[in-house]
Amino acid sequence: MLLASICLGILAIAAIPEKAEAQGRRKPAKVRVVRHHHTRVVKIRPRVVRRAHIRYTHLPRWGTVVTTRPVGALVIASNYGPYHFHNGIYYVHRKPGFTIVRPAAGIRIRVLPVGYRHMIIRSRPYYYYYGTFYTKADNNDEYMVVDAPEGAIVDALPDGYEVKTIGDTEYYVLDDVYYAEVDTDETEDGVGYQVVKI
Repeated sequence: MLLASICLGILAIAAIPEKAEAQGRRKPAKVRVVRHHHTRVVKIRPRVVRRAHIRYTHLPRWGTVVTTRPVGALVIASNYGPYHFHNGIYYVHRKPGFTIVRPAAGIRIRVLPVGYRHMIIRSRPYYYYYGTFYTKADNNDEYMVVDAPEGAIVDALPDGYEVKTIGDTEYYVLDDVYYAEVDTDETEDGVGYQVVKI
């Protein structure tokens, strides 16, 4: 009887690695993600939980005044006066120096800033960097500044925004544009800022 119990124990121990090895060879379960009619699903967070300018912490605050024009800034003529464009940031001359501003819609540039974000909103391509949205101009050699398209999700805002509570939800407000903090798969860390109409 004792010998039979020992034999059964040895056989059970010998079978464990074979079973574990067989389980290790199983194919991983596939995860299926379905998007209905190409609709993005995002979840608006009722309370903002982080600094929206995390990606732009090395850049100056929105509305900052500098005493001298940045070296190498490109001057862009417009109906609203000249803009000074440097590293994706727009400045206008206002005494006592140069103030960081959002450019007027219609301003054109030839090259997008390094680090811009590309997105498709209602079948139209948009480009975003540091609070400014662009689309391709008609001649395709330039990019034109446009108003923030509703529904666009960006990965960061320039420092200088406000946080306002409307109803039960907090929003970031930058130059009269409202952004909701959202959970989304469209950004690397799963958090974005969606342009909303209030």
